[in-house]
Amino acid sequence: MLLVAAVAVIVPLASPSVEAQEGAKSGLVAVLDVARVFKENQEFDAKMKMIKREADTLKNQITQQQESIKARAQQLGQYEVGTPERNNLEADLEQQQAALRTKARQAEADLLNREAKIYYDTYQQMQAIVGSFATKYGISLVLRFDSEEIDASNRAEVIKGVNRAVVYHRRLDLTKDVSAAMNAQTAMAPTGTQNK
Repeated sequence: MLLVAAVAVIVPLASPSVEAQEGAKSGLVAVLDVARVFKENQEFDAKMKMIKREADTLKNQITQQQESIKARAQQLGQYEVGTPERNNLEADLEQQQAALRTKARQAEADLLNREAKIYYDTYQQMQAIVGSFATKYGISLVLRFDSEEIDASNRAEVIKGVNRAVVYHRRLDLTKDVSAAMNAQTAMAPTGTQNK
């Protein structure tokens, strides 16, 4: 009796609804390697390289200013503790260090915000293209997946591979098409409108 009741509960759960069956018949499921789309996107790559150059320049400027402050700090030995000259130099050095820390934090925050905007804009562009493909080809669901081969000798890669959301697909992969469409859009965009 208990077994019959259990089967009666399981059977309705196992049979998909009419809407789900119709949805499965009306649309395809595709996959997209989002990381690869970003990696192959020429505009994204150029903007990220520009951010990296700016970060390197900023780091060099900060380092130079730190070295200048250290050089001035060595002058402290010329003055006796408690003298007005030493007190003034110490106060000046502390102000310079505080201003440099503030400048570095603000510049880093600005770079991180600009980097986030680049990711966001690229993702929005990718989403629009995926939506266009999905509408055109009757795709009802696009799943994110990782197309990289798993290195069996690298434990971290194996664990990452085991945790992939998509275990199998029949090569209905939009990655190359989306990458090509995004790069084509960038190439066709008039100068000055690429950043909007």
